[in-house]
Amino acid sequence: MPTAWETLKKITRLSDYETLPASLRHEIEKTLEQVKKAETIYQLKIQLRGIRPPIWRRVLVPSDITFDQLHLIIQEAMGWGNYHLYQFETSDAIIDVPHPDDRFMTLWKDKLDSRKTPIKKYLSKEKQKVLYTYDFGDNWDHIITLEKIEKRIEPLTHPICIKGSRACPPEDVGGVWGYQDAIDMMKDDTRKQERQEFLEWYAEWYGDDFDPERFDIEEVNRRLATIRFK
Repeated sequence: MPTAWETLKKITRLSDYETLPASLRHEIEKTLEQVKKAETIYQLKIQLRGIRPPIWRRVLVPSDITFDQLHLIIQEAMGWGNYHLYQFETSDAIIDVPHPDDRFMTLWKDKLDSRKTPIKKYLSKEKQKVLYTYDFGDNWDHIITLEKIEKRIEPLTHPICIKGSRACPPEDVGGVWGYQDAIDMMKDDTRKQERQEFLEWYAEWYGDDFDPERFDIEEVNRRLATIRFK
């Protein structure tokens, strides 16, 4: 299906285009110029690997942000605390914030600075994916998928979450295995003491009750609004 821009472009090529009222031709040409200058927007899906039912977010971001900016967006969209190191990985590159000890490492992939590398270097076609790992102790792997590329005349001033499901796991819970064990513990009456200790720890750390099914899109977007692009 042709886009609105393609349709307008075809109209300007019609043999009788010049017979249209001057005011209408002006509006068509003005719109074409605006669309030509429009910002490219990516619709990304962020999904934690290894957890069922899945925990995921769908966000809109400009195509020209860096991987370091994407890291911050993932942190706020998912609900992490940004306490740990991270890296992105593609088929031929590791992308993170460089460390002086990196010079002692032997890598089979290119090592790139996430603060200087735009995401469009590795995400430029729909369905392309990169791996994002947060916290090398718990090893939370996220699959980042470029679902859709679109144009937007009004530029995004901050990332926007348009959909998602389920709450982010607690920090330092022990990765996928530890999180699943916590979920199982909620249903196991033989582990009441463990459950009570976990719930008390969670309430003290997060100031709320533990609810793995909770997803508040308004709260997510309040956090994302703190990340400004312009």
